[in-house]
Amino acid sequence: MKYAISTIAAGLLLAASSASAQFPNTATLTQSGIGNHSYVEQHRATSANVSITQTGNYNSVGDPAARTGGILQRDINGSDVTVTQSGDNNGLTLQQSVGDRNIVRVDQSGADNVATILQTDVFQSVENVVQQGERNMIDIRNSGSLATGSTITQRGSDNTVGVTTSVSGFSGPIVTQEGERNRTTVTQDNAFFSFASVSQQGMDNQATVNHIDTLSTTLFIVQTGNANQATANLGGSQNVSTITQAGNQNSATVNQSQYLSESTILQTGNLNTASITQTGLPAPQSATPNSAWITQTGDGHVAGIAQTGTGNSAGIQQR
Repeated sequence: MKYAISTIAAGLLLAASSASAQFPNTATLTQSGIGNHSYVEQHRATSANVSITQTGNYNSVGDPAARTGGILQRDINGSDVTVTQSGDNNGLTLQQSVGDRNIVRVDQSGADNVATILQTDVFQSVENVVQQGERNMIDIRNSGSLATGSTITQRGSDNTVGVTTSVSGFSGPIVTQEGERNRTTVTQDNAFFSFASVSQQGMDNQATVNHIDTLSTTLFIVQTGNANQATANLGGSQNVSTITQAGNQNSATVNQSQYLSESTILQTGNLNTASITQTGLPAPQSATPNSAWITQTGDGHVAGIAQTGTGNSAGIQQR
């Protein structure tokens, strides 16, 4: 998966245009209903397209009266934005500052959904946001990023996703949440070729992902049930981690640092707790990774694994 993403990102770079000529912007607004608001302001551009379609009542893309929020773009250089909102009281804020070759797709249907995408340098960022239901919220903030994009889908009510990316590239999370009051927080700082996939179904599940100083890491979090918690703190290079939880009120934590670690946590049942901490070598001196796995089936199990060095292996299976 991470190699496919790397290939796509490299293709985006090769497709970048170095042309300095600026051409007219293009914007299309279509609204039907009562009290809908749209605001678009574009400055310099190579090829900029904005299409906004709003159907329903009191949907908003920015604030046209205050001239703030909705899709305010600056230098652009090939930004293609499409926004579709249907229902009532949905809101979008998008600000792209310098930018290069950015694509944003936002589709919100239902009521009281909110999406915020704020990008500063936005070099080749691609964002895809879909929200269906009520009172869902997505907040994406990229700063000084390189070819970083997020794909986020939420269905249900009161779900929340927050993504913060700083000085990172060729990475970006894929988050899918279905149900009620699920929450995902992803922080990427100096993270390159670092991939995270989070899938949550149920109610009150929470996933926290931290990619700090990473290179070529892969993370999968899958939670099904209610009130499960998963936390993954990844640092280093070529680390792979998987957290899978099914049931209620399970808790899993993975901490990885240095080079070439692997981990697997699988919990089925209720009130289980598992943690894996792996510290590898500071450099790729060995081709043998640390490996750890925890499988717990039932209720109330507690397991922990800690590894330091290289070539370690572990177990723990509780029924």
